[in-house]
Order: sequence, then C-alpha cells, then structure tokens
Amino acid sequence: MRWIPTRDLLEKYFKIYSHESANFLWISLISFSIFFVTALFRNYVDTAFLKRFGASYIPTMLVINAGLTFVFMALMNRLGRRFQDYSLLAWSLAGYSFASISIYIVIKGDYGFVHLVYPVLYQLLYLLDSILLVYLWNIAGDLFDARQGKRVFPMITAAQVLGSTLGSFFTKPFTLWVGQDAVLLLFGFGCLAVAVYLSLTASGMFRAHPTTIAPKSTAKVVRLREIPELMKRYPVIRYLIITGLIPNILLPIFFYQFSVISNATFTTEQSLIGFLSVFRGVTTFTTFVLLFFVGRVYTSLGIANSSLIQPLNFALVFGGLTASFHIVVAAYGQFSSILVQRAIAGPVNKILYSIIPGDLAIWSRTFIRGTVLKVGMLTGSLTMIILRPVISVRMLAVVALVPALYWIWETWVFRRRYKTVLKQVIVEKQIDFDHVDSMPRFDSGGAAMDTGALMNRTPTPSPVNRGDSVCSMTATTALRMLSDGNCDARAEAAVSFVASQDLRAVSKLTHMLDDPDDEVRKAAIEALTAYGEKILPFLEVCLMEAAPRTKQSILEVIRLSGMEGFEIVPFLGKELASAYNTLIHYRCIDKMNGSLGVSMLKQHLIELNEETLRLVFYALWVNHADMRLMYQALKSETASIAIELIETSIRRELIPYLLPLIDDIPVAEKIERGRKVLPLVRYATSERVMTLLVDSEDPLSRMLALFVIAEGEAAETEVFIPIIESRLNDKFAFVRDVAQYAIDKSYGKGTEMPDIVTRMQKLKEFNIFEGMGVRELHAIASVLTTEIFEPGVVMIRQGEENSSIYLIVSGKIAIFDNYGEENRREKATLGAGNFLGELSLFTGLPPNATCVATEQTQAYILRHHQFQEIMRVYPQIGINLCRFFTLKLRQVQY
Repeated sequence: MRWIPTRDLLEKYFKIYSHESANFLWISLISFSIFFVTALFRNYVDTAFLKRFGASYIPTMLVINAGLTFVFMALMNRLGRRFQDYSLLAWSLAGYSFASISIYIVIKGDYGFVHLVYPVLYQLLYLLDSILLVYLWNIAGDLFDARQGKRVFPMITAAQVLGSTLGSFFTKPFTLWVGQDAVLLLFGFGCLAVAVYLSLTASGMFRAHPTTIAPKSTAKVVRLREIPELMKRYPVIRYLIITGLIPNILLPIFFYQFSVISNATFTTEQSLIGFLSVFRGVTTFTTFVLLFFVGRVYTSLGIANSSLIQPLNFALVFGGLTASFHIVVAAYGQFSSILVQRAIAGPVNKILYSIIPGDLAIWSRTFIRGTVLKVGMLTGSLTMIILRPVISVRMLAVVALVPALYWIWETWVFRRRYKTVLKQVIVEKQIDFDHVDSMPRFDSGGAAMDTGALMNRTPTPSPVNRGDSVCSMTATTALRMLSDGNCDARAEAAVSFVASQDLRAVSKLTHMLDDPDDEVRKAAIEALTAYGEKILPFLEVCLMEAAPRTKQSILEVIRLSGMEGFEIVPFLGKELASAYNTLIHYRCIDKMNGSLGVSMLKQHLIELNEETLRLVFYALWVNHADMRLMYQALKSETASIAIELIETSIRRELIPYLLPLIDDIPVAEKIERGRKVLPLVRYATSERVMTLLVDSEDPLSRMLALFVIAEGEAAETEVFIPIIESRLNDKFAFVRDVAQYAIDKSYGKGTEMPDIVTRMQKLKEFNIFEGMGVRELHAIASVLTTEIFEPGVVMIRQGEENSSIYLIVSGKIAIFDNYGEENRREKATLGAGNFLGELSLFTGLPPNATCVATEQTQAYILRHHQFQEIMRVYPQIGINLCRFFTLKLRQVQY
C-alpha cells in the first residue's frame, strides 16, 4: 500500500488543504493534549467534590465561580492589550501546573485544612473551561477565517473531543493502577508540557501565518452602557450574547439536576467515577465520530438553520426531566447537550465570531466568551439558590424551560436576518464604492478589442444629440442609419427606437452592443431596454454565443428592463463549465517549464477565468441586487463572509457549481468538485489541452497556445501540425502570424519571434502599463506602430501640435528648451522605458519642449485618440498615469 504523506491525507479525507495543514496540525495537537489531561482532571474533581464535599454545595460553588471568573477575566483582558493570546494561555497553563501539583502535596500530606482543597479544585476546573473557551478558540480564530472555519473548526473540535474521549476512558484504569489523587500529577505535568510547547512555537506560527483579526491597538474599548446600542446595531452581536447567556443559565440547572440524580444512583465513590469515565468516554467518542459528518449538516441546513438545533434540544431535555426525573433522561440530556454543543453549536458559534466587525472582534471574544458566559452561570446558580427552598430539584426543569423557549424564538429571528447580518459585515469593511461606481459600466468583458476600428476612426467630438431630429426620424430611416459609418449617426438612430420599438431593429441593435464607441453602445442598450419582455427569448439565445462584452451588455438590458422571466440557468451552466475547463487547462499548463509562452498563457487563463466569473456575477445581479456588492467583496478581506452570503442567497441547485470556483481551495479540489456535477475533460494531457486551446473561441488563447507549441514546451511540435495549419487562415492576423511562426519552427526554419509577442513583452517595461493583464497588453500592442529615429531627428517640436505618445523601446532622447536657438537648454535625457507626449493628451496644448533623438532610437507610437479609447476600456492605465504625474509633481516640490 502506498504511503500517504500527512498533508495528502488531511486534504484527501478531511479537506484540510496544504496552506492550512501546518496551522491545523499545530492547534489540533495543543487542543488534543489539553483536553486529554483535562478529561482526567474533570472526572477526578467531579467525583471528589460530590463524595468528599457534597452535591448540595454545587449552586454555591457556581456562584463563587462566576464571581471569580469576572475578576480573573477582567485581569486577563487588561493583560490582553499588551500580550498575545497564546502567551496568556501558556501562562495560565503554567499556573495550573503549579496549583495542581501543590494541591497533590497538600492531599498526600493530610493537613488539617485538606477538605478545603476540593472547593478550590472545583473552582479551578470551571475557571479552566472559561480560559480554554476564550483563549484557545481565539488562537484558532486568528489562524482561520470564517469560510475556512466551516471545514476546519469541526476538525479542531474533533481533536479536542478525541482528547476528552481518550482521557475519559483512561481515567478508570489509571486511578485503579496508581490511585485517584495521582490524576493531579498527570494533569499538572501535562499542562506544563503544553505551556512550554506553546511558548516555544506560537510566535513562529503567527509570523508565518499573519492573523486576520484587527491589531490589538485598533481594538475598540466598549463600555457597558454602549452594549445595548451595539446589540441593536449588530444582530450578530445580539445573537452571540443571547447564545452566550441563555445556555449558561440552563447548564448550571441541568448540571445540578444531573449531579443529584447521579449521586443518588451510584452510592460509592469508585462506582461514580467509573460511571462518569465510561459515560463521558462514550459520549465524547460518539461526538468525535459525528464531527466528521457535521460539515454535511452545515451544507444541507446552513449556519442559520443549524443554530436552531441546540435550543430545541434544551427544550426537549427539560421537558423530559419535568415528565421523568430519572437517570436515563438525565443521561440522555448529558449526552445530547455535549453532542450538540461540540458537534454543531460550538463550531457554528466559532464561525459566527469570525463575522463580527474587526474593531469589535477582540472585545467580543473576552466579553461574550468570558463575561457573558459567567453572567449566565451566575444567573442560573442564583436562581437555584433562591428557588431551592420553594420548589423541588425536579421542578427546576419547568423554570429552565422558559428561557429555552425564548432562545428558540431569538434564533428563529436571527435565522431570518442572517443574510442581512452578512451583508452588514461586508459594508462595515468600507468597500470603496466611489471607486466601484467610477469604473466604466461597460468594460471589455474579456472581448478582443476591434483594433482596426481604433486605427482608422477619429475621436467623437460630442455626445449624441437626442433632440427633435430623433423624434422626427422614421423607423425606415433609422434602420438604414444603424449601419452608418459615423458613430453619432448610429447612436442617434439607435435612440429613436426607444419610442418606435420596431422589432426589425432588434437584431442590429444587439450587434451594436459590441460597438467600439461607448455612446453607440449605451444608445443600443437604452433602446433594447425599452422593448421589454417581448424580446427576452431572442436576448437569451444571443446571450449563449455572443462575445463577452456583448454578453455583459445583454445582461445589462435584461436587468434594467426588469425582465422577471429571464432563464438564467442555461447561461450559467455554459459559463461555469467554461470556467472549470479553464482551470483544467491551467493546471495542465502549470506543469510545463516556465518559458515565456507558458508564463503568458497561464496568466491569461487566470484572467480569462476571472472574466468568466465576472459575467456569472453580472448574470446573478439580474435577480439578486447584492451580487454586485458580493463580487467586489470577493476581492477584499471579507471574501470568506461574501462567499457565505452568496451561498445563502443563490438558488441551492447552483451552489455545487459556483461555490468551488470562488472558495479558497486548491485548483485540483475545484476541478474535482466540478467533475462531480459537470461533464468535464477527464484526461487532460498536454496534447489534448493545447489542441483545445488552439481551437478555442477566444483568439488570444489561440495565439498564446500556438506560441507555447512553437516553443516546444507542450510536446513535440510535429504532433500539433494539423491544428496549427487549421489556424493559418484564422480571421485574426495576429493568430495567423503566430501559427506561421509555429509551422516554421516545426520544420526547423530559423525565424524571429512574432512581432505581437515582442511588443507585449516590451510594454511591460513601461510603468504606465504596470498591472496590465495579458489581454490589455495585447490590445495596446495591436494598435501600436513602430518607428526608427536616426540621431538628430526631432520627434516632438516645442509649440507645434502633437497627437501621439512615444514609448521609447531603445536609444536615447534629449529634451530641450528653446531648441535651435542660442539660449537652448537641455532639460533631461530619457532612455528605454520612458515615454513622451503624455501632457498634450490631457491638456490639448502644444508641447513646451523639443524632443530630439541623440542616437538611433526605436519607439512605439500610439495616437492620442487610440490611447483615450484604451483608457476607457482599461482604466488601470489612467490610474498608473495619475501615479506617474503625482511622483513627478512630488519631485518638483521636494
């Protein structure tokens, strides 16, 4: 049998991926170790207290513990502003080690005050629960985000439960072998070992994996009087306070009832510790097994629905105890409450903590997990003390049933508001909506630009005139003008169909959605929107085969016109299948050597996948108003919350198709999940993938795949000769050129690299094109012209009109003031990677200097109107120019 490395095993069976495995193994080892020794300690303390001190003192002990926890957690909270959570946990465990070993010495010394150590042990045990709940889970929350938590937190809980299971089963044989009090030594040395391990390794783990929680210096200090307002403003905080308060009111009541029933049923100390060890061991083992399937509960029910399980179970338990106050009912209550808490409620609450706004996250950890829990415990304990003289222990179940029912109601309300909660968290992260709104509504959408149109057309001087001429235009005239060479005429004709709604124009208007002129495209959208539902079937058909830019415009028409009958599934099915196939192609190419062509093709496939997802979310935006917000949030620090909101918003049948594409999982896992729901390529060999790419609908994919074949990275070039030859007559010239290059290479002919590839590589050297994708670089390279300037040639003359930007590829250019005159002055010398003529582009004024080649200079030339068109489609260039001008201004000022 083949040995499976630990990381492969985690990924294959537990869906813990390679970038998460180190964190997971570290926190799981710590959790297992702590809970193993704590299980022995718990069984010992519960037994010793009941038999050596008395069950009647439990309510009083819980009241004392609540007060003690208030003081201790307040101190820890103050220390937490200066020290990391892992340091506080390590110090606490070291303190427990010292305390337990000291108490063992006192017990064995049989001092006169020995009976007082059992209340002390009881306080230490239940204080430890609070410490672990806050600080151990704080560490886990820092290592994993909310989305990862859905997979990882149940597995961390499983490590804790496994430790508790083994510790519980180990209790009885250990105490029979070395005596009951020796548990204190084992617990003490175990805590010390974990404390040392934490101190030695934690800082390194967090340096390698920075936390997602806001820095402690930015944490908000919340006063008690501000909490009601926070609960009103943030439903998630209100719900977490409720789920921290009510269970801890109910748990002391149930624990007291369980202790009374157990103490009465098992009369000797050995029989009681034996029962507790076996019963708790079986309970925790069952919980451990179920934790491996709990992810399916989240998937089928969702986080909000899963939250209902715990309050419903408490209502059932207290209803059962009211009817029958018996060990069987008590055992079921203990079993089910532990099972639900650890397998479902615990992980669910940990995930909910991850969606609290960042500046409140640290406060919520200590206040809700610490203070609120102890307020609940104090309330439950005082309730028992007050009511014990009045009612029986059994009737306390009736009292507990009331808050359990209220808890169900609160959870039901939260369930209905869950989507609003997720959206609120994303909005609170202050996404730059001004930037979002400033982006062009109709970007390239992944479409190859019509470079011929950019080369030949002249700039549009003014927007469309929608005056009386539009109103008076006949439908026949307007139909003829839709094919006019003048963009203003086409736009004017398109707008006329807003009123006439002549169906003869629909087909032409749809084709105009890919027009290179923005005003024409907007006019076509406005006209098609006016037609309404009657053209929806036609638009749905066009949507399936149109260019990406046209698809986005069609979706805009459907959204703006409010077409409720839009059949989104066929379109999404095609686009999502395309996205998965792109991932398959990427994974195959990623295994090739890192040549120029492979690098460019990989980057292009990543961008192509992003373009497809953008179209998918644009389609979802038609029926879901929040999808635009979600798409932006996927690129921010709230990505995990955005995915959770998407999962709760879209139709359930779409979830298996879309979620793997946007989730933070490896590419191989994305593909594997896609194969379960879609008929995708099973055997993605390099020959098959490259052939598919050369035959793809996207011309840039065809070009880059041909270039990779020509480089000989995919396989022997001869294998691809048939598919290469099929592209020698491609309708795009740049594809034909690269196909010819590949053919020449396959026959061993010496040939230069295709000019389009050379240009794309050279453009990367210019800072104004920094951050451009492969498609953008190709679009720009397609409209450039190349010119050689001999030494002494004037490229730009001061005071004379200039209509071009010059990108210096090689050589040097001197910039002069008053060139040709006696008082001329050389201002600067520019070399490769610099550019000229950008100021005239924005100001429209003649150049204020003369630029002269001082040696043979090669330059790419881009006309101003072409550059303006490109900036409309690719606004990143404009952002880069703003950065460039800002740096130049700063140099002048300083």
